[in-house]
Amino acid sequence: MPFQGLALPKANNLPVNLGMVLIFAAALAVPSPAPMPTPTPAATPGDPCGGAHTALLSALNRPTIGFSPCAVKPRETVVEAGYANQSGGQAMTIYPQGFIRLGAAPNLELDIAGPNGKFDSGFGLKYELGHDSQHAYAIDALYTLPTGSAQYTSGAPSEQLNFDYSAPLTPGMGFGATVGVANSAAQALDGHVARTTTLLPSAVVTTLLNDRTQLYLEGYGSTRLRPDGGSLLGLDGGVQYLISPQFEIDAELGRTITDIAVSHYAGIGIGVRF
Repeated sequence: MPFQGLALPKANNLPVNLGMVLIFAAALAVPSPAPMPTPTPAATPGDPCGGAHTALLSALNRPTIGFSPCAVKPRETVVEAGYANQSGGQAMTIYPQGFIRLGAAPNLELDIAGPNGKFDSGFGLKYELGHDSQHAYAIDALYTLPTGSAQYTSGAPSEQLNFDYSAPLTPGMGFGATVGVANSAAQALDGHVARTTTLLPSAVVTTLLNDRTQLYLEGYGSTRLRPDGGSLLGLDGGVQYLISPQFEIDAELGRTITDIAVSHYAGIGIGVRF
């Protein structure tokens, strides 16, 4: 029994109807266009200070005299310590050169300067003003108290403010600079003690030998050492090696020249990230 309402094709219309069926079937066989992919957000610019975790070779302050512009990342702690022996001029041994850095918030770290053995200890902070994929800028503030022994303490609180900057020179070389201003008590050659303000510039060039090994050469100075003047020029260099992303060791040699003495020093140290 034929279906109601369905007319059978006439013989002379069969080729036309067959063509329509083939066209319809071909249309069904063509797959639907794939949906356009959702655009991927632009990648976040690289972070010369390490991205999600603090990069020790970029962020450590030691073993240089200048400061790194890289703040410790939030919820991380970096501990720096070292040992140095100075000869000529005022011979001394300096240890443990402790410096504890706490990542308190994005771009902000809190610092504890110490324990420093015979020398004064204190506290401070670093604020990373910003960075792009290659450059970084920061300010440091440090306040120390006269906690050291009588021979090495400044005898009064001191304050220091730094501006820090870093930039690449080539794909394997970098440049960093710190300009600091310090106010502290110091003893003049005639024995009287007074507060004095000094400018503390430094500049460093680094070279990566590989992902774990970095060499550096630094020059630094002080425009005033005592209430009655004095100046200092220094040069140091060394090597830093990452045993792991969380553990760094370093060794350095240095020389300082003041208006009254010439000194040499050698040191070793570590940087640890928790």
